[in-house]
Amino acid sequence: MSNEAPNKGIPSPGELLGLLDILTRHRDAQLVRLSAMQALFNLIRPDSIKLYDVLKRGEQYRIVLSAWNEGEQLHFNDEALSEERFEPIGPDSLLGRALGVGGGCHCDIQDGVHGCYLPVMMNDEPLSLFEIQSVRPFSLETMAVATGVVAVFRNYLELLEDSQRDTLTGLLNRKTFDEGFAVFLSAASRSDEREHARPDDRRSRRDGSHWVAVIDIDRFKRVNDTFGHLYGDEVLILMANLMRASFRQYDRLYRFGGEEFIVLMRDISFTDAKHRLEGFREKVEQHVFPQVGQVTVSIGFTAVASTSTPSMVLGNADEALYYAKGHGRNRVCCYGELVEQKLLAPKTVHTEADFF
Repeated sequence: MSNEAPNKGIPSPGELLGLLDILTRHRDAQLVRLSAMQALFNLIRPDSIKLYDVLKRGEQYRIVLSAWNEGEQLHFNDEALSEERFEPIGPDSLLGRALGVGGGCHCDIQDGVHGCYLPVMMNDEPLSLFEIQSVRPFSLETMAVATGVVAVFRNYLELLEDSQRDTLTGLLNRKTFDEGFAVFLSAASRSDEREHARPDDRRSRRDGSHWVAVIDIDRFKRVNDTFGHLYGDEVLILMANLMRASFRQYDRLYRFGGEEFIVLMRDISFTDAKHRLEGFREKVEQHVFPQVGQVTVSIGFTAVASTSTPSMVLGNADEALYYAKGHGRNRVCCYGELVEQKLLAPKTVHTEADFF
């Protein structure tokens, strides 16, 4: 076994610029994470590189494998992850010690394998953790550069967060939807390929496993006109908090503008998707909003097929939302169900509707 380091010294200025290009070429957080892995892999050429997502509950860390390499090929977990998928790790484990210490590079050797651990810290808490392993030792110079790469990655993620979040609610904003939907659709397509084929008309209407929901606050204009925009803004902030409490960590939550919100849900059955949306609707209905009192929401949702486009799914979800608003409000309606029940006619062209 060779003791030669798995790197060839400090990268040249051109190589460093190449690493920065890899790190900053995407605006979607998941793709940025993979770009950081690619940059580290190109820099170090390890035998193994893994990226873990991290949750902290009390004093205990929980992690789940998010991305890894198989030889030269990088892979990422394209299944939607619930909190239950995160496994607890002890504070005395190598990963636990690295997370407990915080930022920087933490190296160890176990059973002849050299390991380096690089936590990604956000607001003084670990967000992710890179685990790099090799049978050959790492040079101090290269690991110093690797620590810098992770620092740039963290700073870029913070900048993305600032630019992609709605300033009032903290949810994703509308301008990030198209790219986020493209990533969502790509993962949905890969998931579809793993399933047995079903009749297209059934899957596109009701039996899919990827969903887009449009949520609209009922009579929100009346809230603003009666109580003022300050209380209207508070309703929007509390609505966003209720959304975070109702959906999974990996569901994408957007404020689409005004009183309209969007939820993207992957790898979830029709029954479970509708159950979550109904649960959210009930939470809103039962919540007492300061000064305003009771507020309700109407929701329209639709399945996403691998051939879907943003305008297609938003059009379908908007039609279901319009139906909910026109039939009593405070309802959850599925486009596919409405079509099957002949309450809506399937359409090929859709336009967005605004509700007041």
